Order: sequence, then C-alpha cells, then structure tokens
Amino acid sequence: MRPRVPAWDQVIAMEKWISPEGRLELPGEDRAQVQSVALQMTIAEAEVYTLLLTAEGTAALVREVRRRVIDGGKRYSSTLGDVRDLQEAEDPEGARKVLEEYIANEPIPRYREWAETELKDLE
Repeated sequence: MRPRVPAWDQVIAMEKWISPEGRLELPGEDRAQVQSVALQMTIAEAEVYTLLLTAEGTAALVREVRRRVIDGGKRYSSTLGDVRDLQEAEDPEGARKVLEEYIANEPIPRYREWAETELKDLE
C-alpha cells in the first residue's frame, strides 16, 4: 500500500484532541486543513462547511475523515492483493481488469490516482 498523505495523518491525529463531550475546537489553520482533507475524501462541500461551524460538528468531521481514509485504504490494499494474486497466476489481463474496475468505482481521488499508477506499471 502506498503511504498516506501527511495531511491525512495530521487530521486523523486530531481525533485525540476531541473532548470527552465530543467537541473539537480548532484554530483557523487546523480548521482549514480539516476542510481541505474532508473535501479530498469526497465529503460534500456544504456538509463540510456546516460541520465546521460547531465544535461537535468538527469532531464528527474528523471522525468521518478517519473512517473514509481507513475504508479507502482497505479497498486499495484489497485490490492490490487481488492484482498481485492475478500477476502470480500469470493473468495480466485479469490484473488490469481488477484495477480498471477499482478506478471506475473508487470515490476517493487520491486512491484512484495511486491505482492509475499501478495500472500504468502493469503495461
């Protein structure tokens, strides 16, 4: 699996700052980073802006970013595992098809980009 983007890791790390009451107060710079990463995770722009209006919403947004990064990473890793299995079985066309299907269905652009690189490496 390719390494995560550092900004993703920074936003995920903010989860430890969430209070026991489920609130997260962030300075403008950190809020901007959460906003940017949330948009990369294909969370609707209106939803991102609405959630960032409150400390409770900000906490929920950080948790959602974490969930999407983890879920996306699992999908990506699983796909790469399938590709490697097909390559070992000497089925390059099958490996290519798995990556093409993944690219067509993956909602997170960065994971799609990584898969496109893998697809180019197959050719």
